Amino acid sequence: MLFLESFIHRMTLAQIVSRWMVNRPMSTDVKQLKEIINFNSYIARIWVEFFTKELARRFYGKDCLSFSAKTKGMLKDFAVKHPAYTTPRITRLIDRYHRYPEDFYRETPFDGKIYYYEGQDVPVFIGTTRIKRFRRIAEKGSRRIVDFLFERIRGHADDLAAERADRLGIAQKEQLVTPENIMIDEFSHAERRLIKSIRLGTIESELPLLSIPDIVGVKVIVEQDRHSRFIETINALKGCTLIEKEEHKGIYNAINLRIAYDLPRELLQNHPPSGRYAEIMSKRGFDLDQIHHQYNTFLTAGEDQVHLELIICNFNDFIESEIGKSMHEERILTQRANREYNSHLATNIRYLMNYMLTLCLAPSSPEYEDVPIKLWVKYMPDTIDCLIRNLYHVPADSSFDAPKE
Repeated sequence: MLFLESFIHRMTLAQIVSRWMVNRPMSTDVKQLKEIINFNSYIARIWVEFFTKELARRFYGKDCLSFSAKTKGMLKDFAVKHPAYTTPRITRLIDRYHRYPEDFYRETPFDGKIYYYEGQDVPVFIGTTRIKRFRRIAEKGSRRIVDFLFERIRGHADDLAAERADRLGIAQKEQLVTPENIMIDEFSHAERRLIKSIRLGTIESELPLLSIPDIVGVKVIVEQDRHSRFIETINALKGCTLIEKEEHKGIYNAINLRIAYDLPRELLQNHPPSGRYAEIMSKRGFDLDQIHHQYNTFLTAGEDQVHLELIICNFNDFIESEIGKSMHEERILTQRANREYNSHLATNIRYLMNYMLTLCLAPSSPEYEDVPIKLWVKYMPDTIDCLIRNLYHVPADSSFDAPKE
């Protein structure tokens, strides 16, 4: 179902998601799910760093440096402190940022790195990398699934309208003058039909691969007059293939490149999780004695190539996207607010995706014969909260009732 292009073992992951949607989990699903999500999150940090530094070395002719950023405030602070140039507009934006920092979503979690090289007097900011956090993967994945199911429901509703037109002797359903209550009934009937196919599992074979190409992303500051040379550098980079180029113009201005990248397998094999990374894996339910073996098996059986998103923008547009008219956080909030389909089916898909990704962070590794969140059942948010808390062995209420022996 969900095809995360920046991950290896992505087909296995898609199959697990499909099975869980129709409540047909396999006993190995949780172990595989946790390996795929956690090991990919780990290796992505290695290969995207290698890719970005090699690209920067080729383009700038010098080595670049990097440091981790855990909040958007760290990124915004560095950008405004080290502007590539200033304009009256940039100066006003930076002044406002300093005066009203609380308006700029500075505490937003960010899983990435900031890249720069040493200039004559100050660091020169050249870009960032980021890996989508588990919550954002769940959010984007559920949105893709909801959109697909919504289109299926609308298609079924159109079929019902066509049947009604045929019964009335009307050649085309578009000629029907349909009262709103009948349209609502037909949509509800189509929705119930789809939910039944999910409950019975008959839809599983029809679920498509819904690609998400931007789990791993790179953003590079490149001025307009250097775009051609930058593209040439990408095309010349070993193991790198430019698949697609999309230009955005308007409030948000940037060029999005979709890139296929051959994994530096030897580099990854030489850096198994150790130290604090192994400790984190252990807290997520991995056996410390088995991590290296699991990791090597994971790499050996995985695909050789991944996809990533590379965004090119000039410094002015970068500033606009962080503290200006196209601020990323504002765009995300608008996107969340404008959901066309919000029934309990759509809500449950969001619940299920969030639960599956949260499970990958939890210390417990339950084996399920029955998925705890079923798409056809109506839930209160409190129920889902209890399920999430149980993964971390956190009390779900404030009562003092002792559990029954």
